[in-house]
Formats: sequence, C-alpha cells, structure tokens
Amino acid sequence: MELRHLRYFIAVAEELSFTRAAERLRVSQPPLSRQIRDLESELKVKLLERNRQEVKLTRVGRSLLARARELVRRAELLRAHALEEERQTYEELHLGYAPAPTATIIAGILRRYHELAPGASVTLHDLSLSEILTALKGKRLHAGLTLRPRREEMPGLTFEPIRRYSVGIICARSSPLAQLSVIRPPEVPMSKLIGYRAAEFPEYHQWVAKVLGVSKTRVTISQECDGVLSVIAAVEAGHAPAVVGEFTTAVAGDRVCYVPFVSKASFMQVGLLYRKSESADIVKNLLASSLEFKQASQRTD
Repeated sequence: MELRHLRYFIAVAEELSFTRAAERLRVSQPPLSRQIRDLESELKVKLLERNRQEVKLTRVGRSLLARARELVRRAELLRAHALEEERQTYEELHLGYAPAPTATIIAGILRRYHELAPGASVTLHDLSLSEILTALKGKRLHAGLTLRPRREEMPGLTFEPIRRYSVGIICARSSPLAQLSVIRPPEVPMSKLIGYRAAEFPEYHQWVAKVLGVSKTRVTISQECDGVLSVIAAVEAGHAPAVVGEFTTAVAGDRVCYVPFVSKASFMQVGLLYRKSESADIVKNLLASSLEFKQASQRTD
C-alpha cells in the first residue's frame, strides 16, 4: 500500500465517479481503476460498489474514508516538516566556557544541543569567569558555561545552576596532606599556596581567602599559574597545595590527591550564564539542553 492508493481512493469516494476522479487526479481511468482494485486486494475488503450507472461506498469504505484522509494529512504534515527542517539555518552559537569547572558537563550538554539543533555550528571560547562576563555584556557571546558569579556581577544576566561541587585542596601524592580524608581550613599552609594568576583570574585570590575564612592579606600565592593544567603540574611537583573545586579532579585524574574541606564545607555552583533579554532560539535550545542534562544527572547521582 502506498499513499497514492489512498489519494486515489479518496478522490473516487468524494467524486463518486471514476471519470471525474481521473480528471481531478490528471490520470487516465484504467490506471485509476487498477489502483483501487490493488488497494481492495491489499486490504482484503471491498471499498466501492460500482456499475455503469453509479459508484457507491460500501459500509467499510465509508468507515475507512476518514482514516485514509487522516493518513494523507499526516503524510503531508511530515513532508512539510521535512522541507522546513531542510530550509532551517542555524545561527552559529558562541559559547564561552571555563575549562576546569565544566570538564564533566560540557560534552553532555553539547551532545543534547546538537540533537535539538542538528547541523548547528558551535564555537567554543576558553575564557575565565571575568572574561565571560565582559563578553556577554558586550554581546560577543550568546552564553557561558562557568562558575556562578557574585550577585553584583550579574546585572542583566541570568544564571541557571547545573551542578554543585565541593571545595578542598589538591596536593602532591607525596605530601603529608595526602594522608588526610578531610581537611580543616586552618590546616592549609596559607603562606605557601599554588593558585591562578591574579591578572587573568582576579576573583580567585579573594575567593581563596573567603573559603579559608581569613583576610586576603593572610593568603600568599607563592606560585601563580595561567591555567588549570599548570596548577596541576605545579602541585604534582610537590611545591605546595592549591585550593580548588572538586571538578579539578576531572582534569587532574590521579596525578594529585584531592582532600575536601570538612569544617564550614564550601560548595561551588557551575551553570549556564546568559542575558535576561536573550531571545535567540539557539540560546533557548542551549538552555533546554542544559536543563535536560541536569535532570539526567540528578537521576543517576
């Protein structure tokens, strides 16, 4: 059975004449009659009563006419949807991301985004939180996957949390600190820490002081690094520990030891940051993908 069989049956049923139906379909009458016989043979029922004077629908034919119309209508809708998808062009998505915080979520979110927007182009921008904030406000990014900014940094922006991580330190496996299962902030050697360079990550030094519960002047970053890989390498070399989020372990693997804080446990939220006024479909698709990923992650945790 093919769609043309249904279209031919509908035409004859509506015209109640093979001649008028053939004219309407712009086919000759013999092929039309043959297609109707083939349909009846396929269904193993009689749809039409015909003689030289008239054509009438059988009881089964009247019953199946509405269903045939619905099948043809659905086929036309499917064809229209396919053509619309073929013509659809997706704007290139510019997405900022902080490499370490998003290491465990970015692939899953992008996979779902490409399912919603097949063929869409995505350009990823490796940026710090402050750079993502600046680029969003300057409309050079559609969105950012990053840590939650401070409230005062978010005018005109919306943050959708996706995952929460504990905070602790990473240290060399040879360090005495590696023997601990948890660590209290006073046990961290504040005069000798590894951390991110203030020029690229201005928020980091203040955050470390807040996590440790001391003033910024009490914290000494003795070795500054320009990215997560250099932080991990410096820690692995045994120079000193670094205060980080648990997500750093996704990048570090077993190269270093992660020890979470137990006293006044701190947490870091990672999520999607975008402009409140953003109405582009690509951002809506990205938000939907992020929420779907979040829900799937919660089900498996």
